[in-house]
Parts: sequence; C-alpha cells; structure tokens
Amino acid sequence: MEPYKASGHGGDVYRNQVSHDFSINLNPLGMPQGVKKILKHSVDGWARYPDPECEALKNALAWYHHVPAEWILCANGAADLIFQAVRILAPKKALLFAPSFSEYRQALMAAGCEIETLPLKKEQGFQPDIEAALDHITPETGLLFFCNPNNPTGHAVPASLVKKLADHCQKTGTWLILDECFCELLEQPEDFSMMPFAGHYEKLVILRAFTKTYAMAGLRLGYALSSSGSLFQKIRQERQPWSVSVPAQEAGIAALKEQEYLKQARILIGTERAWLSGQLQELGFTVFKSDSNFILFYIEEDHPGELLQACLKRKILLRDCSNFDGLASGYYRICVGMPEKNRLLVRNLQEIKNENYG
Repeated sequence: MEPYKASGHGGDVYRNQVSHDFSINLNPLGMPQGVKKILKHSVDGWARYPDPECEALKNALAWYHHVPAEWILCANGAADLIFQAVRILAPKKALLFAPSFSEYRQALMAAGCEIETLPLKKEQGFQPDIEAALDHITPETGLLFFCNPNNPTGHAVPASLVKKLADHCQKTGTWLILDECFCELLEQPEDFSMMPFAGHYEKLVILRAFTKTYAMAGLRLGYALSSSGSLFQKIRQERQPWSVSVPAQEAGIAALKEQEYLKQARILIGTERAWLSGQLQELGFTVFKSDSNFILFYIEEDHPGELLQACLKRKILLRDCSNFDGLASGYYRICVGMPEKNRLLVRNLQEIKNENYG
C-alpha cells in the first residue's frame, strides 16, 4: 500500500482510498433531506449567475439570528472569510491560541503579520485560560482569533467567559474574530454563542459555516456576522462578486429550516461522543474532553503515523494532528459518526492495538 499522502487537512479521500472517513467533522446525519430535495429541483436555475449580494440567503440568516441583514456577509466557506478579513484588516500583530485551526496562522503569515502564540496545555486538557490570556491582549494586538468550540480539541468556552475576551478587546481596540463554526452542534449552543451580543462590540466578527452543521462541505458556504459595516464593505469592494454559487445559496436557505434535524443531531452526537470517549479510554488512549462532534486522543507509544497507516490499511482515515501547532506525533482526531460506524472504528482500533502493541 502507498504511504499516506497528507494535504494538511482532514477529508483527503482524493489521494487516499478509504471506505470510512473519520478525519472530517461533519454532522453525522449527513446532508438534510430537505436540502437534497431543494438542490435536486433547482438544477435548472444553476445556469444563471448567482446573486452577488446573496440577498435571499442573508434575509433568511437575519431572521434565523434575529439581526439586521446588513450585519451578514456570505462567502465561499468560513475559510474564505478568514483570509479576506486578514487581508483587509492587515494587522501588524496578532494573537493565537495553539493548537487551533491552522488557517488562522496561514492567513496571518500571508499578510506578513507578527504572531504571538498562547499554548494550550495538555495537563489542563487543552482548555484555554481566559484570564491569563487577557494580559497578552494589548493596544498593539491588532487581531485575536478564537475558535469556540476549538478545533481540534473540541472544548467549548461559555459565552460568559468569551465576553471577557470581547470586553478586553473593546478596550484595547483589538479585532476579535470568533469562529463558531461548530457551535450549532453543541448540546446547548445558546450557552456558548456570542450571537446575542454581536451588536455590543464594534470590532467583533463571528464566523459560521453550513459545512459542519449541515454536512455541506462540498457546497462551500459560510458567513460572517458583525455590526461593523465598514469591514464588510471593504471586503465586498475587493473580492470577486460571485463568491457564493446558486446551489450553495439555495441549500443554505433550505438548511435553516431544518431545526428538528439539528435537535436529533445534538442528541446523537452527545450520546455517541460519550460512548466513543469511553471506548477509546478502555483501549488505553489518552482522551481529551470534547463538547463537540469530534474527539482528540493521544497514543504515547505511536511511532510517527503508525496508527494512521494501520488504519489506512483497513481503508479507515483518521486525522493525524501532528501538523497542528502545539501538537506532535501520536495525536489524532476522529469525528463522531453514526452508531454502526463508531462501532466499526472501535473494533478495528482494538484489532490494531492487539496486533501492534499487544
């Protein structure tokens, strides 16, 4: 078998032949049937140019979040907005927690920004120390990225603590880009989201994506929400006008109606995450507490990529987290899947452990 060919992200099934992909963090229920139906019946409309303003989608999102439509900017995925915002804001210095989503660093480095890193500690379960972080946010800090719940650790910080970050950033004039792309899959998202407070902070930008919540990664649809109109106006002026395709806009509008689907997903994720975490611990892995639809774990005796390669031989793909800043060989992330899929993974991990480490 050919060695694993890494792309730097999960989901690389194009260069790795797999039957079971645990490397991507999508809603285990898959794309909602209502969205599939809309896509199927809207094909004839794909011949037209998409609405560059995404007006219908923005109005649907404004109703969903109870905010003015002008506070919303849609894009080709949340990652697209990360790069656009950094390019426009052009911060000289930024602050990052690590490990966290790698696109933050990539976008900042592309802009020539000085980056200060706040390491999350393994012995603390990779949970951020918000109070300690405040000391590092100064008037010289142009931008802070904060992922909540954090990728790849899965830990979510209550909104009451995130507000402390936002309050401090308001005092120092620091832009806070808050990545809530996994928030809707939390059991109680309202306890963690800053959406209700978006109008209180002029330099707060909240990122969301349909990618994870509605298993629509291939359609590429994300959005930013902020009460600061100047940033979005500058982004619109500098980006190409047709950033969001017709099918993506249609799918987004349909997805926002799928509230029962989300309720079912949250129950499923909570139940299966607890079961998977317990099984991984029984197998001898160090498992870090997650609030989201994915789990980070560590195997101390793993040689570089050994567990990954063993799984690939069985056509199972894990997310090797060794390329995350702050992590190393032996760290892996798996998504929470449907019950039968999770049990298949555990059976294979047990067999691999017996063969390689027994």
